[in-house]
Amino acid sequence: MGRRPPSWQVVQAVADAENTDPSDLPTPLFETIDTEALDQIFDSPQDNRTIHFEYLEYEITVTAGGDVSVNRE
Repeated sequence: MGRRPPSWQVVQAVADAENTDPSDLPTPLFETIDTEALDQIFDSPQDNRTIHFEYLEYEITVTAGGDVSVNRE
């Protein structure tokens, strides 16, 4: 199986931080950020892009290398 898209990784990482199932998060990620655009930005792994945004009570960082970090604000 290939790498999961960044939008999936963000939801999973926040759910893990909240110790809950992704489907139990109170706000879907797509209400915060355009998830299709997020995934498309990282379609080309040779780019050195990093995206920062807030989701729920977390500061999210997504890098082109596939790393997702979740830090409580």
